[in-house]
Amino acid sequence: MNSRFEVKIPIPLSRLQHIENWLTLHPSLFRRQYDTRYINSLYLDSPYLDRYQENLSGISCRKKTRIRWYHQLATPTHAVLEHKYRRGGKGWKKQYPLTLNWQTNNHCWSAILREYFATLPSEAQATIGNEQSPIVIIRYQRDYFISSDGKLRITFDRQMECYDQRYFDVANFNHGVSLGEYVLLEIKTDADNESALSSLVGSCPLRPSRHSKYVNGIRQLIWS
Repeated sequence: MNSRFEVKIPIPLSRLQHIENWLTLHPSLFRRQYDTRYINSLYLDSPYLDRYQENLSGISCRKKTRIRWYHQLATPTHAVLEHKYRRGGKGWKKQYPLTLNWQTNNHCWSAILREYFATLPSEAQATIGNEQSPIVIIRYQRDYFISSDGKLRITFDRQMECYDQRYFDVANFNHGVSLGEYVLLEIKTDADNESALSSLVGSCPLRPSRHSKYVNGIRQLIWS
């Protein structure tokens, strides 16, 4: 288990150029790590949104379950089941590759999830718990950067949207709601690089804050 620190900084669009300039001029010499790509995450929860409630309460030990894939929203390829854990300020993931047979099942959630669950290794099945209900898909565009020494990773998430799945028998890919007019900066590093992370965050013109795309997505769906 490789634990890491993850700091999130929402950026108002009016401050985005300022933050991009800060990153360009930073002595850590950040460079692009990967090509820009879209990320799609289907969040699974209990029917009573237990994981959502845990995040709202701010408990230090919590977990999120999601199925993630890249690029096109309606045609998942190379999907991965992720359990994302957080404990005492540090986080880590467990990942399991998936094959989702969308065409055969005509995008029917009950059939898709039943089939995917049956193909998981026993370890993964044992950790699913009650998180078997499709709640929301979060989609966004991500840019990746890494410091010259490879210790610090930065991402910018833009065009964040949520697609409600709670009341649909088939996957909802058509009716999205924006998470807001801002860009999310995430700074990540392995747990043994805490001092480098603190130095970088201390030099940032904006301050970190708690942020969860899953929680914000649920809020948008409730309020919209």
